[in-house]
Amino acid sequence: MNIEKKFITESHKGNSLNITFQDKDSFVNNDKTDWIFDVSKVYVKKVKVGLFAICEVVDDFKDMIKKCKKNIFLRTNFKEWLLLKNTTEYNIEVEGMRKTVWVCKVLKFKDFLKMIKFKGNFSKQAEQFFNSFEDIEMVKIIYGRCTLSMKWFDGINRRYLKRHKFAENEIVAITAVAGSGKTTTLLELAEIHKKKKILYLAFNKALISEIRCKLYHKKIRNVACCTFDGLMRQIFIQKTGINGENMSIIDLKPQTIGSVYPWLANKPWKVKNYYCIWFAKFCKQVEYSSIDKYIKKNFGNQKKAILKSLWEKAMGKKFFTFDSIRKMVEVEHWARGYLDDNYDMVFFDEAQDCDPLMLKMLLNDTTIPKVFVGDPKQAIYEWRGAINAFEKLPTDTFVIEFYKTFRIGNPACKEICKEFDDLWMVSGVKWKTNIYYDAEPQAKYVYLFRSWRRLLTAARNIDKVWINNFDRQVSYMKKLHNKLKISKLTEEEMAGFADDLPSFLLKLSENELNNLISDIEANLVRDKEQAECMMYTVHSYKGLEHNIIRICDDVDIKDEKNIYYVASTRGRRQIIFDEPEDEYEDESDDEDDSDIAYNREFGNLDKFLR
Repeated sequence: MNIEKKFITESHKGNSLNITFQDKDSFVNNDKTDWIFDVSKVYVKKVKVGLFAICEVVDDFKDMIKKCKKNIFLRTNFKEWLLLKNTTEYNIEVEGMRKTVWVCKVLKFKDFLKMIKFKGNFSKQAEQFFNSFEDIEMVKIIYGRCTLSMKWFDGINRRYLKRHKFAENEIVAITAVAGSGKTTTLLELAEIHKKKKILYLAFNKALISEIRCKLYHKKIRNVACCTFDGLMRQIFIQKTGINGENMSIIDLKPQTIGSVYPWLANKPWKVKNYYCIWFAKFCKQVEYSSIDKYIKKNFGNQKKAILKSLWEKAMGKKFFTFDSIRKMVEVEHWARGYLDDNYDMVFFDEAQDCDPLMLKMLLNDTTIPKVFVGDPKQAIYEWRGAINAFEKLPTDTFVIEFYKTFRIGNPACKEICKEFDDLWMVSGVKWKTNIYYDAEPQAKYVYLFRSWRRLLTAARNIDKVWINNFDRQVSYMKKLHNKLKISKLTEEEMAGFADDLPSFLLKLSENELNNLISDIEANLVRDKEQAECMMYTVHSYKGLEHNIIRICDDVDIKDEKNIYYVASTRGRRQIIFDEPEDEYEDESDDEDDSDIAYNREFGNLDKFLR
């Protein structure tokens, strides 16, 4: 600082400056004084999203800076100076590092001189000195890691995204917490980019239907919506010239494989099922495009002629499955021309539940901008073969975070965050959301379960209950029960269940199963509006919300954090956790944490008021 002190106080021509240099031990504040602090040895960056700078907090300066009443200037080791208007300290993540920083305005040196009312002229030597430094390096974005930074950056990030100019082949990932308005954001982007043809992709048909409805009511006409399978079918039909109306897509399983490969028609069920499973495995994996190399990898020198023949028949368009259509589009790179020729951008919603083949094609076979949107903590479909796309995107992906939930109020929002080490969520609503344990809801509510076993046994004892997809599930359970009496499920078949339903059914006789269904039907109401309790599995309630949510004790954060997160982020006003009796602990003597206090009440709740 000695050289700079010399230039500032001596090497100018004109009026002298009233500048005092102090150390922390002799610090004396003056209401009329502008202060300069030397931060030349600490971490300083400019930030593109938000157009501000950050300076790592210097412990030696913290107390002094808080006492300063006029301008606070930070002298960096770069050309620019920093103006510190707000002395609030923010916890953030930048370039993979956690830091505590001040947020500052960037000043050119000449602007700094104006602010300190410098009227003289610097000597050439001084000018040379201050112009010899480099510009402050810029990072694209920083991430909030405390309540204050998350609340501030949430608005900054949303506003920036609306102004962002999407470049060719750019990948943008929006990671957004539950209830943060992900779908609304995509609709706003579609309106902003109304001159572009946008492809909207999603994991399931229900979400596609919801988006189409919203697009219709908002009169947005530049977005085409479809599921991954729907897109694959469109591409396949265009590239092969096949008449889509006459194309029969079959579900390849032991009951149907004989029509495709007659030699298997009269073979044992296990043999037919074996080839169905391995055919599907080949079609769903992304490592191999060649059936020969895939067989070599998995079976060594065994030829597996039937498996190879099945794929050759699929390639020859002798039969069609959704899996084979996907694989053929990927192998032939048919998406490469189709997507770029027909669309200007791709929106991929619920990207935490992504098909591996779809992700591979989007990354390798398109050059148009791609926007992946989702909540990584809601990845709960791994058992279906889905992958979390956010974990597979290239390292140069522009990741932007939304922190505010417009569904969950405090104190529940704070309490849910407390259960995770890396959940960056803050409440964006004024109403209160309370957490209760072992309480009985006093108004209409949604009851969530991890498994169908617990849902069904609970429904047996609850009046006026409505069950999501009950009739379809009963029909499926009866078929599965009959199948289990004949043979055990393979490991691959067991892996296809989200819960322990097969194990539950194995323990029931046909009479016990029928009695269970009859008992439930005695409590069942068919009109959802007339129900006092609406039952869903956590998987089926993903994306939905209700004022009062009750969560069965088979949802356990110790076993499945993402399932717990999805369940606990559905409630707007009350979230009620069931607790097993043998795990009940009296917590009345717990110390109150005023920052994250919440209601641990047992027994009856006050009647919920809308």
